[in-house]
Formats: sequence, structure tokens, C-alpha cells
Amino acid sequence: MVIKFFPKYTKKGASSRYRIYQYQSYFKKYNCKIYPFFDSDYKPAISYRNLKGLSYLSKLYIKKIIQILLIKRKDLVFVQYEFTPFLPYNTFFFMFFKIRYIVDFDDAAFHDYDQHKNAIVRTLFQHKIEKVIKNASHVITGSPYLTAYATKYNNNITEIPTSIDLKKYYIKEQKLMEDKFVIGWIGSSTTSKNLLDLIPVFNRFMQEGINFELRFIGFDKKLSKNFVGLPISIIDWSEATELLEIHKFSVGIMPLEKNQFNNGKCAFKLIQYMACLQPTISTPLEANVKVDKGNGNLFASTEDEWYSALKEVQLDPIKFRGIGLKNRKIIEDFYSIQANSESYLNLFKNF
Repeated sequence: MVIKFFPKYTKKGASSRYRIYQYQSYFKKYNCKIYPFFDSDYKPAISYRNLKGLSYLSKLYIKKIIQILLIKRKDLVFVQYEFTPFLPYNTFFFMFFKIRYIVDFDDAAFHDYDQHKNAIVRTLFQHKIEKVIKNASHVITGSPYLTAYATKYNNNITEIPTSIDLKKYYIKEQKLMEDKFVIGWIGSSTTSKNLLDLIPVFNRFMQEGINFELRFIGFDKKLSKNFVGLPISIIDWSEATELLEIHKFSVGIMPLEKNQFNNGKCAFKLIQYMACLQPTISTPLEANVKVDKGNGNLFASTEDEWYSALKEVQLDPIKFRGIGLKNRKIIEDFYSIQANSESYLNLFKNF
């Protein structure tokens, strides 16, 4: 059987890398081909409003349509989110030729349409993703929120969280007591804004004379001016060094604004922290609470709750180092590709 994967990005895109590319070694028994929508020239900040951007985007769409037309009925198609972003619903091709496809979600992509600021986009595309889900042979989701949404349109659902490769996430002995309390975060320029609401909390730590450091990996440097006077280190993200940096944390944090799009997130920051034996503090969204599995990681929503949670970890490092050690076991059992690869193989076997 030929499995044709249609991720949104190349390996450079984290969502595609973790949801599709890193599992390929487990799919060797199948003839797998991968056709990302965006190519290696894609940059998140690229503008599609000028001639150069429109030309680039047009080439991508033409290439994708040709790839779709070359799909054979006996192929199994695995698509991430949708086939062609911001084009009308196009799975009629698959319905007409009776081509089977699996659709995978690790984000609330449907809110890119039904909550879009442009009324025309909302009108044209607000039902697009639900139709993609409805006509799929199977739907894979990465969080409870996404599962609940997909279940409204399709009964064939499997929830597989975004996972890490245990072979890459080495175990490093952690110190029980640190001279400096390191508050760590990993993310991107688009998620950096979630840290701004915690500045008053960090200022309270400064006023109390606590010896602490903020270590932000992948943080948008344009926002660093908001942290003037605070002990902050901004580290450029690198796949080669991200684990080394996470191991320097005393606690990993994941603050998120409570909104519908964030409800669909798969708690991946927490999974990374936990795989590196770190305790965590996060906004109590459903996926975040689920990954904790009652292990004792902390949750916070308000400024006072964040202050109390950080203070609790800072004052009792031995307790939370123990929680970090148990966190690793949770990841090994439920959030690793070693644990979850069989779920994909079972799906493919039944097609």
C-alpha cells in the first residue's frame, strides 16, 4: 500500500515534524511519500500581498493540485489539517474517486476560518474543516478539545497526542538544590506574547530579592523591551541545543490566554519539559491537565495564582524535583513515539 502524506510544512515546521516526519522510521513496511504544502523556502513572516509573495503562493497551489490529481484510488492519503489552505472545500475529488484519507489535527485549525477577522473569509470557509472531517475515513486528534469537535462530524476518531522521541530526549541528572531559581519557557515568536501577563509576577520576585533568572528559548526579541530590569536570558531556538537548555530550568512554564484556539493545543511545551524531568506550571486548559495525570504539577490562571505556584516550586525544590522525575515516566508511557507508533500502524493496517 502506498501512503501519501500531505503535511503543511517540511521538517522545519514543528507541527509537521512531530506529527508526521518523526514517525517515518516506523512506517518502513509501507511505500511512504511526503508532499508538504509549504516548501523549504517558506518563512513565517513572508507577505503574500506583494507580487513576489503571490507568485510564490500560486506556485505552491498549482503544485499541490497536480499532486492531488495524481493520487490513485488504492492509495491511502494522510493529510494535516486540510489539502489547500484558504481555497474552497475540495475533498469532492476524494469522494468522487472514492479515495480514502485520514486527516490529522494538533491545532484548532477550524478557528482560523470561523473566527477570522475578515467577514468574507468567515462566510466562505467557516464550514470547510467540518466537511473535511465529515468525509474523512478516519480523524486523528491531538487533544480533548479537538476530539470533542471532530466527534460532532465523524465517529471514527483516534486521539494521539503530539509526542517526543525518547532516543533524543536523554536523561540528565538534575541538581536537588540550585543557587539560582531558573524559570524556563520554550516557544516561538507567535506564542511569546503569552509571557507578558506574567511580568508583574516576575517584578514581585525582584522586589523580594529572590535570586532567579528567566530563560526564554525562541522568544520574540522585539518584546524584550517589556522585561527591562528583569534578569532575562533570551536563547535562540536550535534543535541541537533545545534539550540542553531545558535541562537548565528549575521549572518549565506554559502560560496561555484562555480562548478557543488555545483550547485545541496539545500541551507540547509541557511534554518537552516533562521529558527533561522538569516540574511544570501551566494554564489549566484541558490538555494541560490531562498530561499531568494527577502527578502534582501546578496550574495557574491569575497573577496571584502564578506568583503562588512559582513561589511554591522555588521554596521546595526537593519535592518538585521528585515530581519532575515522575514526569519522565508519564512521557515514556503516554507521550512518546515509542508508545504511540502502534496506534498509527493499527490504523493503517485496517485500511
